[in-house]
Amino acid sequence: MRSDDPKAFLFEFEILCRSYGYILNTQKLRLFLVSLKDRALKWFMSLGTNSIRSWNDMQNLFLEKYKDHYLKEEIFRMTQKEYVSLEDLIERFMYNVKRAKLHHLAFETLKSLLLRTIRDEWIDLLDLMSRGDV
Repeated sequence: MRSDDPKAFLFEFEILCRSYGYILNTQKLRLFLVSLKDRALKWFMSLGTNSIRSWNDMQNLFLEKYKDHYLKEEIFRMTQKEYVSLEDLIERFMYNVKRAKLHHLAFETLKSLLLRTIRDEWIDLLDLMSRGDV
């Protein structure tokens, strides 16, 4: 799913394999297909023959395909929790922007994305402090 962290997915897949005694990479490759659904399954089926020669190839291709998308989605899912300071939220936001390679976006776009994450009471305070220029 779009919201799934691909690294976490692979980690959980490894745990599943170990719990059933599938420790050989060839076994993991065979079982991996069964773990995919929807778009991920279509992506896997679209790979050319011999494009995957090892379990490491599979992991790398999977992460290459889904990591950036997950990181971008993470920014859109961000919200400020009650216990998170504005400073910590901005720091996490900038960290996620850098990880998702979105730092090239226009300032106004990044500002809009950040403002979406901030709790309403903080927006009101910021608006008051900036004389309505938030």
